[in-house]
Amino acid sequence: MSLHVWRQCNTMAVARNFYEESMNILAPRVDRRNATNGVTGMQFPSYEYLVAIGYKAVGFHEALPRLVNWVIYMLGVVAFYHLAKQVSGSVWLGAVGAWGLAWSPEVYYHGVNALPDILALTASIAGLLWFGRWRENRRVSTLVISLLFVTLAGLTKLQFLVIGFPIAVFVLRDLLQRRYSGLQVAQLVGYAATSVGVTLAWYAYALRLIASSGLADFGLEIRPATDLATGWFILKRNLISDLPEVILGYGSLVLFVVGLWRLARRAPVQHPWFGPGLAWGAGLLAYYFIELNQMRNHAYYLLPLLPVLLLLAVWGGAWLRRFPRARPLLLVALLIQPLWAVARIDWGRWLNHGPDVAPELFAPATRAALEAATPPGALCVVGPDDSGCISFYFLHKKGFGFDEPGQMAASTYSGKTYLADCVAGGARYLYTTDTLGLRDPKLLPNLAHEVKRVGGFRVWALRDVPAQ
Repeated sequence: MSLHVWRQCNTMAVARNFYEESMNILAPRVDRRNATNGVTGMQFPSYEYLVAIGYKAVGFHEALPRLVNWVIYMLGVVAFYHLAKQVSGSVWLGAVGAWGLAWSPEVYYHGVNALPDILALTASIAGLLWFGRWRENRRVSTLVISLLFVTLAGLTKLQFLVIGFPIAVFVLRDLLQRRYSGLQVAQLVGYAATSVGVTLAWYAYALRLIASSGLADFGLEIRPATDLATGWFILKRNLISDLPEVILGYGSLVLFVVGLWRLARRAPVQHPWFGPGLAWGAGLLAYYFIELNQMRNHAYYLLPLLPVLLLLAVWGGAWLRRFPRARPLLLVALLIQPLWAVARIDWGRWLNHGPDVAPELFAPATRAALEAATPPGALCVVGPDDSGCISFYFLHKKGFGFDEPGQMAASTYSGKTYLADCVAGGARYLYTTDTLGLRDPKLLPNLAHEVKRVGGFRVWALRDVPAQ
């Protein structure tokens, strides 16, 4: 329910289709598949596959994706605690960092939603953490763990591969200081080639799947702002609303502002993380402007920036802690963080927001009645639904979708109606709330009989009309 329900439906549909159809991770399937087998390209379905494995283990339960994501969310908090401790050298400041991540409103919200971004965030943090540990112990196993996490992050969401920027600076600096043996240099070359190469190879493969299937449910393209005015609008919205309200939260914002002020006044250029941190920030800035249009309505695209912002907040917290008179401000900032997260998310999105799902699909009884109205596996025409996935997921159906009322009667390149083309492609039933559109005489030849009515939904059996 609530915001991003469409994206969660697509994610859960892919997981359910792994579970029900094929556990081939190289062939993710969507519900709005037309006459195809549903296989299409997307980001690497690591999260969806984890959920599908859970379904195989304990059966299909719609709470399971939330539980899986919550566990990943908590692991991310633990990983960031260790990373902040590694950077700051302080257990207490590690806890401040973990607290900030745990109560980031956007992370708090998506930490129990069926989206892959939390897995990518956690994996990126863990990848950087274990690389730092490798620099201390130089064990091959530690470097392999870092490689697996960094590659998983990039595969799951390409933008999280930016975590490689601070790693690259560490490597370059250590090379200049001759801290590596020949074998270690070879290992690092393999690390870079594998993490980047495997990630790019997957996305090239995913683009080929989209081209061959014609199913473009998942956008895998660069989306900068279309013009300067649009870019300025998005930038202002992100800075004034998204950053303080849902990315950092007002408690962490106070610490971040203090940290930013300290950075401007006296940059810690001698700190071993200063150069890598600058490179990390530069990489994130490039990503931000390359994908600026995505930041307009999708705050979770800002999540790759969060670890850097929180490390600055940790530094701000460290400075406030040094002065007894400033410690009450630090305490207030830390206490505000969970209060704001709960107010902004629990009240603002879950308790005081519509489900963004038709009531007949949201209520268990009517949803079950609609699903049972047609045989499992029968291809259906479903709409109007401009998401292309919400109605399919809740109905547990597959087939052909349409976006707008009246679209069923629209003429196609074949000279027939869209509904007739769907029937010719194998559709046998129609689920629709477009009751006015059903009266169009052009649809009558393909409407066999009404099967069921549930609220505003009409379910019709369809028939093919032989060519004259």
